[in-house]
Amino acid sequence: MANKQGAGDICAQFETGGGRAAAAGINNLPIADLSLFIEKVEKHYT
Repeated sequence: MANKQGAGDICAQFETGGGRAAAAGINNLPIADLSLFIEKVEKHYT
């Protein structure tokens, strides 16, 4: 993946998420939010 920026912004949209621009995560993503997370990642990186 060439564009390593934006992970922090995406993860920060979820209750337990955050981190640096190229290295972020979500500590506890409810299964109900999985589709939304995937949608946000796909939209950002495509």
